[in-house]
Amino acid sequence: MTDIPLPQLLTASHIKPWAASTAEEKLNPSNGLCLAKTQDAAFDKGLITLDEKLRIVLSKRIRGHMTVDSIRENFIQYEGKTITLPTRFGPNQEFLEYHRTNIFENKRCG
Repeated sequence: MTDIPLPQLLTASHIKPWAASTAEEKLNPSNGLCLAKTQDAAFDKGLITLDEKLRIVLSKRIRGHMTVDSIRENFIQYEGKTITLPTRFGPNQEFLEYHRTNIFENKRCG
């Protein structure tokens, strides 16, 4: 998502949370994204998600802080951009739909 070249700043993020996943889903490599730690935290808390075309979508809460430099640098500049796909095991659309429906804040805010 951010093209950070330092593996120490990247983490494997579950799309469908571990606690909500079956044993099979937990082991599915398509239930993961490689994200920078800041974006991982935002994804886990429902502040960002991916649409059906794998473009980055920001929640109303993040968009409400557009005037803050760190929010612009870490999130706003990526809004609407398609993530870089891995060579194997791309993100599963069903897991992404789960995230958009159950985790992403805009869905709960109405």
